Amino acid sequence: MTGSDSYTNSGSMATEAPATFQLASVLGGYSRWKFWIIKGSLSILDQGLIAASNFLISILLARWLMPEQYGGYALAFAVFLLLSSSYQAVLLEPQRVFGPSSYSECLPEYLGILLWIHAGLALAIFIVLGISAWFTHVLAASSSMPGALAGVSFAAPCVLLLWLTRGAFYVRMSPQYAVRGSVVYCALVLGGLLVLYRLKLLSAFTAFLLMGLGALASSSILLVRLRPVLKPMMTGPTWRTVGHQHWKYGRWVLASQILSWVAADIYYPLIGSLSGMASVAALKVLFNLVLPVAQTFSALSMFFLPYVSRVCQEHGLAALKRVTWKIVSLFATLAVAYWGVLILLGKPVMHLLYGDHYTELVSSIPLLAAAWLPWNIAVGLTVSLQALQSPASVFGIYCTSSILALLVGVPSTLAFGLRGALWSMALSNLAALLVALVVAKRKLQSSSSY
Repeated sequence: MTGSDSYTNSGSMATEAPATFQLASVLGGYSRWKFWIIKGSLSILDQGLIAASNFLISILLARWLMPEQYGGYALAFAVFLLLSSSYQAVLLEPQRVFGPSSYSECLPEYLGILLWIHAGLALAIFIVLGISAWFTHVLAASSSMPGALAGVSFAAPCVLLLWLTRGAFYVRMSPQYAVRGSVVYCALVLGGLLVLYRLKLLSAFTAFLLMGLGALASSSILLVRLRPVLKPMMTGPTWRTVGHQHWKYGRWVLASQILSWVAADIYYPLIGSLSGMASVAALKVLFNLVLPVAQTFSALSMFFLPYVSRVCQEHGLAALKRVTWKIVSLFATLAVAYWGVLILLGKPVMHLLYGDHYTELVSSIPLLAAAWLPWNIAVGLTVSLQALQSPASVFGIYCTSSILALLVGVPSTLAFGLRGALWSMALSNLAALLVALVVAKRKLQSSSSY
């Protein structure tokens, strides 16, 4: 080999090395995108399967039940959401924050402790709802409420257990296993719904009973895969440590969840007391249109939060800031697209869902979109605030929305009924978005936590 040949080959090797590195980087980036697309799609599918069954229950009950009966179902479900906020606060959200960070090396033991906490909270919720059903029966305030509350008293512990077990797979970044349980839930609920309808046994009580049985069966399948360790280990976390950590974080979340209920679901009892269960049914019919986009964002938030928590822990504030605005842009794009299509196709969509019932509500869809679009965008910001372990910031966002809902929503609903409730909701959610933008910008620019 001559000298010139040696020089030429060495130069060729020098130029090939960067090219090989660039190709590896491109392939690595492609693999990462492929990973997140697959996992994100599975997350949406998992959430969508369960949400679709619950959505169809709401739609079919609206078609098949009298407005007063459907109003009882809607009000009972709103009560369940209020009580389940304590569960969301002290178990589910801390699970997604601390599971992938503090307890990543002992997830079976951690889940076992959460299951014991679940048992205590579920029992308390069952007792509260059961007593409420008995009181409404004695007072005879509404013929549809006692059965609805009795049904949800059974369904609540089972549904909450399903939330917990599905969340455990998101901590492991394995939503594909949660999908399997969701398929079972969806099949049981929808198949059972058809049977109940054919047997003429469909009611608010039997619908809730069906949801509880489906959730119990699905949770059992997921727990077999998760294999939680129910007996405390000497070297593992203790329930006192986990309970204290969850409560320290969750007390702010609990306050936020209650305020979130006030900002949206307070209108159910308010309208019910003013105009009766038929008006509650009309509000629920409109809010059913919110479920697809809300459940999609809930699935994405559930999936993104463990990842964003890791980014915050391992790469710091600058990386978290970049991820935050990507998530917010994604949420804003999806929300605008959804509400735009719904406004354009409002009349055929309402006819498809409800037949000839509730056609007078088509004109309220643009107002419904204005009420919920700001909040759809704000959800993306709350993911990063949760990852920063700043539940007080999320509390401030909910507090803004709830205060306006009470100060403006109550008199507006008293004066203008359903449309007044929607206008006040639009104002309160817009204020919440503005506060979320200010708080998130301030948090992401501050490096004091790091």
